[in-house]
Amino acid sequence: MISRTTAYRATVAIIWALALWHSWTSRGLFVDGANFLVHIVRQEAFFDFYLPRVFAMILGQIPVMTAVTLGVTDLHLLARLLSLGLFALPTIFYTLALHRAKDDAVLLAVVIAAIAIVFMTTSFFIVGEYNTLYAVTILMAVRLGTADRPTWPDAIVLVLLSLLAIRTYETMLYLGPLLCCVMLWKAWPARGRPVLPSLLYLVSAVFMVMGMMVALNSVKHPHSPEHLVETWLMAADFWQNLQFDLALAAALVVIGWALLKPEALQQRLPYLCGGAFLALLALSPLLALSDGLVRPLAKSQYVARTVSGLIIGAMILVIVTWRSKLAAHVRTMVALRAPAASSRFLGFALLMLIAGLPADLFLTRSWVGYIDAMHASVQMRSGVIPVEDTPIGHRPDSLLVENWVLTSQSLLLRSKPSDGVLAPPRDFTDWVPFPPQELPNLGRFYWRN
Repeated sequence: MISRTTAYRATVAIIWALALWHSWTSRGLFVDGANFLVHIVRQEAFFDFYLPRVFAMILGQIPVMTAVTLGVTDLHLLARLLSLGLFALPTIFYTLALHRAKDDAVLLAVVIAAIAIVFMTTSFFIVGEYNTLYAVTILMAVRLGTADRPTWPDAIVLVLLSLLAIRTYETMLYLGPLLCCVMLWKAWPARGRPVLPSLLYLVSAVFMVMGMMVALNSVKHPHSPEHLVETWLMAADFWQNLQFDLALAAALVVIGWALLKPEALQQRLPYLCGGAFLALLALSPLLALSDGLVRPLAKSQYVARTVSGLIIGAMILVIVTWRSKLAAHVRTMVALRAPAASSRFLGFALLMLIAGLPADLFLTRSWVGYIDAMHASVQMRSGVIPVEDTPIGHRPDSLLVENWVLTSQSLLLRSKPSDGVLAPPRDFTDWVPFPPQELPNLGRFYWRN
């Protein structure tokens, strides 16, 4: 049996250790992140090209823009600072949610499960603003679920979080109305309802509706219609994310058992059955020993980002119901009141998080090798270098390649003006932000080891 304090401290230590290591390895340059940094250094300004997500964009770029403003020209350091801003933002919100839930084993387990199932399995694409929105909405749900009535601290925090959520990500299309209803539900029947905090709850609810409207407008008038269609089609391919599949399967085994036979939650059997999937998750990096694509893959992580929003929505409902009168009518929640059941539930959530570590470590080490190989490749010769002539064009480095951003990534890794840049594969004809023959001038900015 694990204690709440141990689970809380272990989770906080894990997510912050990972955030710092991911930042040190410049993982924020994966896919769109490299394009972001090229724009930031060439303009020496925030890259805020997409208004529906501008709040998360600006906050994530504060560390790197601070350094640029202070005169830092080392692209390696700037890449680390961009990564730090991107990883620290959701990690801060998850940490605050964990702190608020730390005195309740079941709520703490749900927050840890959100990190294990969603954040750990989809955040290799950390530049995606969905990482921040999902953390923000979990924090809002925990504060709403643990508040007996509106108070000044909760009301102020909810207003700030709701303001941020207005322009963060398109899944506010349904998360916004959901949280709006929760806020109204929590504020209206509160005993001795304080007027001003209750009004701030209403302001937060309005912000949630505004976020929904921004999301709706961005879907109706997208920045790139082709990208929107691709995103909708990709949403059905979430099963291609092996880490996500195994973590979710483990959770579904326990959830299914809890719904069908709640009293079994005090026993080991449900968790042993779910644990089989966690064992597979922990061992999944071994699949890289074969030549197949059934393995943890960085590029498969962003295909699960859309369905992850539905999982976050379900977790929000569980969180706000747990402390309400409705919980007494849900057999599973009644069973979880037993100390043995809640403790096992919490222990399993922490085990989910730990089981995801090997795959995360494997992918990050693969990323380090990819960056090193690309840095060596651009130093081979001047001019445009076909990617086929470098290790990047071959396994295992090719598994991390997104063709459209290759030139941007290699441009950032140049240590001197005579270094080359990589060109996408010869048969690649789609749009690229910076064609190899029309490179932007990064001036005094170079990569330094």
